[in-house]
This record gives sequence, C-alpha cells and structure tokens, in this order.
Amino acid sequence: MKFIVIDALARAGGERYSTHDVVGAGPRIVAGIIYEKGFKVDLKAYEAVLDDPSLLKRYDYILISAMSQDKGALERIIKIAKKNNPKSKIVVGGPISFEYKDILKKYSEIDYIIIGEAEIPLTKFLEEINSGNPKFKEVPSLAFRNNNEVYLTSPPVHTPREIISMNKPWVFIENSYPNYRIYRYYVEVVRGCSNFYRPLLVDDKYKCVECMVCRNAPLKYRLKCPANIPPGCGFCSVPNLFGPARTRSIDNIVEEISSLIKHGARRIVLSAPDFLDYGRDLLVSPDPLTDPCEPLPNLEYIQELFEAINDLKTKSNHKVVFMIENIKACLVNEEVAKLLGKYLSGTTIHIGLETADYGYNLKVLGKPIGLKSVIKAIKLLRKYGLRPYVYIMYGLPYMNKKTYLKTIKSIRILSKLGVEKITLYKFTPLPHTAFEHISLGIEKYKGLINKLKYMVNKFNYSRKKKSLLGKRITVFLLFSRGKYYGYPFYHGPTVFVKGIKSPNFSGCLAEVEIYDVAPRFVWGRFIRIIEC
Repeated sequence: MKFIVIDALARAGGERYSTHDVVGAGPRIVAGIIYEKGFKVDLKAYEAVLDDPSLLKRYDYILISAMSQDKGALERIIKIAKKNNPKSKIVVGGPISFEYKDILKKYSEIDYIIIGEAEIPLTKFLEEINSGNPKFKEVPSLAFRNNNEVYLTSPPVHTPREIISMNKPWVFIENSYPNYRIYRYYVEVVRGCSNFYRPLLVDDKYKCVECMVCRNAPLKYRLKCPANIPPGCGFCSVPNLFGPARTRSIDNIVEEISSLIKHGARRIVLSAPDFLDYGRDLLVSPDPLTDPCEPLPNLEYIQELFEAINDLKTKSNHKVVFMIENIKACLVNEEVAKLLGKYLSGTTIHIGLETADYGYNLKVLGKPIGLKSVIKAIKLLRKYGLRPYVYIMYGLPYMNKKTYLKTIKSIRILSKLGVEKITLYKFTPLPHTAFEHISLGIEKYKGLINKLKYMVNKFNYSRKKKSLLGKRITVFLLFSRGKYYGYPFYHGPTVFVKGIKSPNFSGCLAEVEIYDVAPRFVWGRFIRIIEC
C-alpha cells in the first residue's frame, strides 16, 4: 500500500493569502506515523499536487490535512484526486475533521475522516489496513458512511503526553516542499491549551449557570461544564478540540529539529498555542493543566529545552534561527522575559490582547487577560531584546461602544511601548466554539471599526517606516509568478524584492535594502546574494 499526505493547511479557496512561508506540524506528524509503521508514504505540499496531478496515480490512500477555512482547497484537491485515481481511498484530517457530518454529506469523494488527533486512530487504521481484512468500525475517532448514514466510531481521543513524545514527524522536507529552505517549520512542543475558562454567555445555545467551576474549581473538574459551554476563549476551538496542554519531551523535540536541519531547514518555530505552557502541565500532574495563568511557567524545563536547541544552533554555525510564536501575557514576569531574551533575542513574539476592555475579555471572551498585563509583558519583553506583536480583534459578539473606544485608545498606548506590529483580525465564527452560532455585530459599530482599522494601519505604517526604511535586512528569496518575495530570516513583513534579473535564486539567502513601506508589506532593493 502506498500513501500520500497532502498539506492543504491555510490554502483557503485554493491559494494562500498570508503566512506563505509556513509549514505546519500536523501533516508532518501524520506522514511520520505512516512512515514509522513501515508503509510507503510521501508528503507533498498542496501546490506540488496542483502542478502535477498525475503523481496521485501512484497511491492507494490519499490523506488530506485541512482547516475549516480550507473547504475550497479541499474540494479542489478531492476532485483532482478522483479524476486522476478513481480507485484511491481519500482520508481527511486536521481541524476540519470536526465538521465530519457536513463534509461526508457534501463530498461523496471522501471515504474516511479521522477526527482530531491522529496518533491513536491513525495507528489503528493502519493496523486494520495491514490485516488484509480491515474492520474500520474498530478504529476510534473514525467517521465514514454506513448504509448511507454518517457513522462515527467514537468521540475524539486526546493523545497522552507519553505517546506525543514518541512521535517522529516527517523530516524529508526536500522532497515535500518546493524551495524548502525558505520555510518556517513548526515543531510541536505543546499540544492543547491551558485556558479552560468559559465565556459567561446567555444566548440561544448556551446558558451559563454561573457556577464558576471553570474558574475556581480544582483543575480536573474544569474539564466539564454543566451548561456544556466549550472551554477557552469564545472565538477559539483549540481547548475544545485538542484538550488541555500537554508537553512533548525535550529529547523527542531535539531529535526532530536535528533531523530537519540535516535536511535543509533553516527556520524553526517551537509551536504551541502558548509556548509558556511548556512544562507547566508537569507542575500540576497528574491533574490536567486547565488554568491559563497559574502556576507560573516551568522555567527549569524551558531552559533545559533552550540549552539543547542552542547546541544545535552552535553546531550549525548559527545558520539556523529558532522562534516561538504565541504567549499569554499573564505568564510573563521578569524571570520569564530574561530567559526568553537570553535565547531568542531579536525574534518576534505574539501576545493576544483581543480588546482593551478587561471586563469584556474576562466575562464575554473567557480570557482573564487585559491591557494592564499586556503592557507589563511588552515592557519586559522589549527590555530583554524581544520584538512584541499584539493581536486585536473586531466584530466579536457583544462588543459595544465602550469596548471599541477602549481598544481604539489602547493603540496610542501600545505605540509608545515599542510594539513592532499590531495584527487586527475580523472575528469569524468557528465550529466547536462558544461563539459558533452567534452572528456578527459589525454594522452597528461600523464607524468605530473603521476608526480602529485606520489607527492600526497608521501605527503599522509608522513603525515600519521608523524601524525598516533605509535598513538592510537578510531575507530568503522566493520567485513566484514573475516576482521575487523575501521572507526575513528572523521573521517580519514580507518584502517585495526588486532588482534581480535572474529567476534562479529561489531559496537563496540575500541582503536587501528597504526603500518603501506600507502597513502590511515592504519593498526592498536587492543588494547581494549571501548564500545559496
């Protein structure tokens, strides 16, 4: 049996609109499981399959990893798959899998959907295939059609920490991703989220009884809500789909990163919904980690991870950069910031504010973090050489005039703190969240939203102008559709690179000089090739 795993994450309707240089952890984990079980498997980027659909003729099983936003890309790829290989079996996974009922009803081409985390159900699925007489009803968390009805074998299962730490994700990136050297490869260090607060909602679907179990009860009791309100921030599905935070072992992480470097990776992101959850679950074990802010980070364990990774950086002659992405402001103190600065100085770091109305965040979003804690975190991170980014959202349910005005006012405050970028998101209802069925409240506050957009764009333009205009930076080059794009070595805005005549420098490291900026992008003049 031959398998192919197709990475269709963040392809939306069939094309990436942002994060062009990202390779997520999920598809590599899936391909690694299949490879370790002794099957023939390939991992291919979505674009590689579109460029050569005939390659699908080689495979018996076609596995596609996608998110809820990727339905257009999913539809496109399954039609191509059935056209080129009608006998193949199509298996879908990833965050989109939780919509299995609608997906199986809508797309007859799909044979199976693995719901949620892959380790346990995929392993059993492979065992059944290998048996020669597969009994798929014995595979947990598997959905398929049975007598024209959608059948689910069991609810999703969360993978124990010990099994996550046995993973050997796919590392043969040179065979999977075009221009594989330019990407940021996400290496999972934490799965799940520690925020098991709930929004205190009263609406048609969820009616909070204000028992406060999710906020005050012992950790293990916070997993269940008497009103069945999904855990976590109302707009986010991570804790509901992937459970409480679980730490992957240091040795397992280092083994993966070392192999990725050998195969050409130069930019590694230590991936987690919140990096500072790393090792925190060990502090409360055997209870689950279901509190977002207590206990404080496990600095000893984080430092041990950083030391091991720093050895890899030294061995690579500092040709590899390591980054983290998201952290919660309530977990940042002087010791945390100092440790992050010691090993990650010069890299970006993202903090979720969402709104500057703490009361709204706490009650409506289920997020016990406000502007005060974000300001404190920014000051400390900047002090130790980090580059803070801040997330803000608009169009959230129950946002009112007061919440918008406080958030607009916060832009001026953030601008004085040295924040490098503010990322403004429009709320989109996601399945399996508390806000799934709540309609957008945009029209009523359109004027305030436009003012917020204006303030954020003005801020981002001003910051780029001040920090980048006239500066020389190092970027990885990508030639696409007749143009060169540059992705900063240490992360940052995409650069439209001018002045290169040859199309043969994709994947090369280059020096460019920034000569123009906009709120989201910058333009750079090619100076020289550093390395190919």
